[in-house]
Amino acid sequence: MSIRLTVQLPIKEGEAEAFETSAAPALQRVRAEDSGCEMYDLFKSCDDDTRYVMIESWTSEADLEAHMTSPAMADVGKALGSFMAGAPVMNKYED
Repeated sequence: MSIRLTVQLPIKEGEAEAFETSAAPALQRVRAEDSGCEMYDLFKSCDDDTRYVMIESWTSEADLEAHMTSPAMADVGKALGSFMAGAPVMNKYED
């Protein structure tokens, strides 16, 4: 059973390019270092460049929990935090 997350990320107006540039290495680090990561991808809305969504897939709940406190996840928070226009909205799913 995989665990999947969608994380809606509202970012500040005019920050899309800088946001994506800052996010890329942090997201790559999660993919490379966090055990059980099946997918960790960022998508931009087609009609609103202040709306992004992360789609994540983890092999288990334990892998997701470990990711939430990993050094790689801390880097994601540092990389994305200054661009945020509001709190992320997370939804968790299982198959």
